Amino acid sequence: MNLNKIIITFLLAVLPITCCMAKKKPAINATLRAYPSGTIDEYHFHAGKAVVRGRFTNRTEHNFSTFNVTGTDLFSNQEFVRTIHIESNGSFLELISLPHSGWVYFDGVDIPPAFIAVGDTLEIQVDGSANGAKFAGSGATGEVNSVWPQLETQFASKETRTPWEGMNREFMLEWKDRKVKELDRIANAIDADTITLLNGCSSYAKDVLKTSLLAMPLEQILLAMHQWRWRTRNEDGKPNPALTISSDTFFDFLSARQSYLLDNPLMVFAADGDGVVNNMEFFVLNAYLFLANDMERWSKTTDSDELGNYKENFVLPHEYDTALHREMLEYDNGRLVPVADYYKMCSDSICSRFGLDHTGFMMQLCLLHRVLDFDFEGSDDRFLTRKAEELAGAIPQFTAPSISHHAVDAYRHFVIEREGNARMDASNPTPGDSLFQSLKEKYAGNVIYMDFWGIGCGPCRRGMLDQRTLVEQYKDAPVRFLYICNEKDSPREPSEKFLSDNRIQGEHIFLSSDEWNLLTNKFQFNAIPFTLLIGRNGNIVEKNVPPTAAKLDELLK
Repeated sequence: MNLNKIIITFLLAVLPITCCMAKKKPAINATLRAYPSGTIDEYHFHAGKAVVRGRFTNRTEHNFSTFNVTGTDLFSNQEFVRTIHIESNGSFLELISLPHSGWVYFDGVDIPPAFIAVGDTLEIQVDGSANGAKFAGSGATGEVNSVWPQLETQFASKETRTPWEGMNREFMLEWKDRKVKELDRIANAIDADTITLLNGCSSYAKDVLKTSLLAMPLEQILLAMHQWRWRTRNEDGKPNPALTISSDTFFDFLSARQSYLLDNPLMVFAADGDGVVNNMEFFVLNAYLFLANDMERWSKTTDSDELGNYKENFVLPHEYDTALHREMLEYDNGRLVPVADYYKMCSDSICSRFGLDHTGFMMQLCLLHRVLDFDFEGSDDRFLTRKAEELAGAIPQFTAPSISHHAVDAYRHFVIEREGNARMDASNPTPGDSLFQSLKEKYAGNVIYMDFWGIGCGPCRRGMLDQRTLVEQYKDAPVRFLYICNEKDSPREPSEKFLSDNRIQGEHIFLSSDEWNLLTNKFQFNAIPFTLLIGRNGNIVEKNVPPTAAKLDELLK
C-alpha cells in the first residue's frame, strides 16, 4: 500500500468522527482576560509601508553600501527582501513595503531581529566598534523593540539540556511537560496582568509582546519534535520504532489552549511567529501537506487512457466529462469528492486527532500555504486553472478575514506574474534586472541552471555534490550550471578549495555583497540554496526545483 492509499484510508476512517467527540479537556483557562485587547483589528494584518532609518558609526568594513531587511510573509509563506542603501556618511533612510506587520531580520550586518509595524518608523543606530545596535521608533514599533529584550530575558527558559540529548524518550516527554508548565506560567501571568514590564505600553504593543511570550515555549516544543524526528531515524532513514513519539501524544496540550495558541491571528506578529507557523505546519497540521500528493493528479489529465493514475485518488477532476467520470467512479468504487469536501475531510481529521473544536486560524493558515504553493509547478493555463480550483475549494474553510484577504491578494499577484504582466517595466529595468540580464547574456542560447549557494550552507554543498553526475552528463550539451555565491560570506580561498577538492564543475561566480543584495531583492529570497532553471529563450522555467535529466532534455528540445 503506497503513501497516498494510506493517507486516504486514514482520512476516510476518521471522517465520521466529529470534533464534538474529542477527548475531555483538562481544566485550563480557555481564554485569557484582556488578551487579545481588540486593538489590533483586521487592517493591521494588511500590507503597507514603513520607514527604516538610522546610521552606522565606527564602521570597520567599508566594502558594502547596502544591507537587506528580510523576513517571511506568514500568510503566503513567501520570503521577502528589501534592500537598504547606506550613504557615504553611514546614514540610511528607506521607505519599504511590508506584507504585514511582524518581525524582520537584517542580512549582511550585525543587527538583531526587530519588530516593524506597518505605518511606523524603525530607527537603528549601529556602532561598529561596540558590535551592537540600538532600536527606537514610532508607535508600537518603538515600544516593542525597547521592551522585548528585557521581557524575553525575564521569561527565558532555565533548561540547559537539549531534550533530544541522549535520545531518551522518557526525558523528551518530561521536558515537554516542563515546557507546557512554562507556557502555563506565562498564560497565568497574562491572565492576572502581573507583567510589570508591560506597564505604560500601548494596547497594541502589549498584544504583540504577550503573543511573543506565548510563542516562545510553543516554538521550542515544536522545534524539539523537529529535532527528535530527524535525529531518531535509522540509517535507512526510517523512524526507529523504539524511539517514536506520536504527534497525538506530544501535542496533547494544544486542545485545552486552542483559543490563544491555534485560534490566535496575533501569532503572525510574534517574535517566534515564523518558527511556530513553519513547525506547526510540519508536525501538527501536516495532514494538509499530503494534499500535494493527491492534488497532483486530479487536474493534469482528462485522457481516459491515463485513468490508471486515478486508481488511488478520489478527488473529482476540475474538468467535466461524463464518460471520464463514469470511468473514474469505477476505479474509485463509486466515490468522487469535490476539492472543497476533500479539504473539509483533512480539517476534520486534524480536529478529531488533536481534540480541537473547530478549524481555527492556524489550521486555515497552513491550508492557505498548501493552496499558495506556486513554486513547484509549471505556468501553463491548465496550472492556472488548477490553482484557481484549489483556492475555490479552500474558501469555505477560510473564516478568518485576514486569511481570505491574503488568499485573494496572493492569487492575484500569482496570475499577474504567470501571465507575463509583471510590474517591472522592461524599458526601465532595476539594477537587479540589469545584473541578472548580464549573467544570462554570457550563456545565451543555453539552458541555464543558477544555484545561489554559500560555503557555510550544508544543503547547498550537498546539492552541488549530488549534481556532479548531471553536470558531467551534459558537459557537451548547451546546458550551463552556474554556482553563484556572495564573496563576503563565502571567501574565495575556502570556497575554491571546496570546489576543487570535490571536483565541482560548472561555472563559479563570486558576487560582491552589493551585487548579491541586488539579486536577492529581485528574486525575493533570504535563504539558500535558491535555484533558477532558465530555458534557452532566457525565460525562467522553475524556481527551487532540483534539475533532472528529464527536465533538461525537455528544455533542450
